[in-house]
Amino acid sequence: MEEHLLNEFEEFGLNPNKKVLGKCAELLKKYGITPDTLVNHWIGYAATKLNEDAPSMENMISFENELSKELSAKAKIKTEPLSVSPVIHNITTITQIAEDDELLVGYGTPARKSSVGAKRTSGLEGTPQNKRLAGLGQTYPVHTPSAFSPSTPGTSSKFSTRNNAGEVVVKYPAGDTSINWTRSDEKWGPNIQLHGTAETKLTAKYNYMFSRLRDKFDILEEQINDLGDKVKDKLAIEDFEPNNKLKSETFHTVGRICCDATSGSRLNTSSLLLEGTRNTSSGQSVPLDVSHLKEFSFFPGQVVAVEGSNPTGKKMVVTSVTTPPINPAFKTDVSLEAPLNVIVACGPFTLSDDLEFAPLLELIHQINTMLPHLVILMGPFLDMKNKKVESGDLDCTYHEQFDIIMRELQSKVSSSVQVCIIPSWRDVHHRVVYPIPPFQQENKAPNFHMLSDPCTLNVNGVFIALTSTDILFQLSKEEISVAPHGSDRLGRLVSHLLSQQSFYPLNPPSEEMSIDLEQAEDYCKLSFAPHLLFVPSDLRHFIKNVSGCVVVNTERAVKGVSGGTYSRLQISGHDSTVHIRAEIVRL
Repeated sequence: MEEHLLNEFEEFGLNPNKKVLGKCAELLKKYGITPDTLVNHWIGYAATKLNEDAPSMENMISFENELSKELSAKAKIKTEPLSVSPVIHNITTITQIAEDDELLVGYGTPARKSSVGAKRTSGLEGTPQNKRLAGLGQTYPVHTPSAFSPSTPGTSSKFSTRNNAGEVVVKYPAGDTSINWTRSDEKWGPNIQLHGTAETKLTAKYNYMFSRLRDKFDILEEQINDLGDKVKDKLAIEDFEPNNKLKSETFHTVGRICCDATSGSRLNTSSLLLEGTRNTSSGQSVPLDVSHLKEFSFFPGQVVAVEGSNPTGKKMVVTSVTTPPINPAFKTDVSLEAPLNVIVACGPFTLSDDLEFAPLLELIHQINTMLPHLVILMGPFLDMKNKKVESGDLDCTYHEQFDIIMRELQSKVSSSVQVCIIPSWRDVHHRVVYPIPPFQQENKAPNFHMLSDPCTLNVNGVFIALTSTDILFQLSKEEISVAPHGSDRLGRLVSHLLSQQSFYPLNPPSEEMSIDLEQAEDYCKLSFAPHLLFVPSDLRHFIKNVSGCVVVNTERAVKGVSGGTYSRLQISGHDSTVHIRAEIVRL
């Protein structure tokens, strides 16, 4: 039990001692909850009450009191009977109920049931919820420079007095020898090309989020058909049968995993549905009984083929699940004249309580010291979750603040370094839609490349795929799984991206995301396993080889009011063979 708890804590970068783990094990038995549930409660509690401090015996007492209140509140909501007689409200009482519910949700506390009627999820009617400010129970930093210079008097002491700068926290391959990160060949430079659909559709003006329901349905239907054809080849079968077919013998069918909203708001084994295709199953959905499976992993939007029987015509008893195969990388000629040195970092690049950008200046210093061939910087650059931005404590407009950041980057980074700039949906001055169009920058330096999120680069035959959106964290919140003890959960989350051949396979998406399915059909496909995949996340940093693809979670350059991590890589290759050595380093 304690080992399971430790694994859950480590996914969020926490390493509690044995006494704390023992206390957590007591709480599990006392309240009858699972380790992942307890850890999720702790993350929300620490973010709102303890400024993201690590768990200790001192704060376990207050945490237990908070946990008891939250669990009792949830139990009360489940057992609260419906009101027999209608209650008449006026505009004052309705407004008060709305404000109370939103306040509770902001602190990670379930909103109490309102007697107004149906459950509200978006505030008062006609007042849409601001998804741009919707959080995950945590607070994050944002960027806006009021003073962009090495002099940073307002910098938090946690960053300025740090003593672990430059510490290597992960090496790939493990135990690898030290690498000379200073560029050896000053003359040679990489050839950076965008792989896939040209970004002209994203850069042109278009009415995003105005897709018709029929068009969305056609896109989702086509995804099932395309991946279903690949699964048919994998299973060596001719065709799938309808999912609601009354049949006691086992058969194969295909569809999309979705949640039965009548059984609960989140996916669980009781709410699992398989939504079939229009041609095969007439668009029907059928509940899945997965009690006979020894292990499984599902999330909303996942396309799978299931084998089982349907003795009643109303529920499939599943005996096996098959996911789409992972396509290997293109075999291209790698033409690297010398080892390619790369630095990758993901924002925020300033502390959550200031706009001084001291961490970004430190990163620029590291870049100019090592002079890598390629630098990839992923947003947010002007983070909507920064306290200064949230409070409106700015001296100029959002666009002017962002222009200051870009001018400083282009003036301070050496012209011999190629720099790729990737936006984020958290950039407050930019379009909050996914896929995200590239930044439009006037007077751009020749060594700077403005790219979209997500995108795939072809660098001298080496394919590098990347996205600044935290899809791993969002998948981890929605995924349900039964897996052997000690299995690699983070590697499994990454494999979902490669198997579903998408940078964002979650459907419906996270509440804070706005996905334009028509554009995603062209720009969010991950139709093959690249040589490198960057998926920065709030989950713990890692470097893994997943199905022949080296996957890097650099985490973030800034974590709250303290420094974070970035990654540096050295890529070499010949013909169609690519060798990657990498490290994740504290900023």
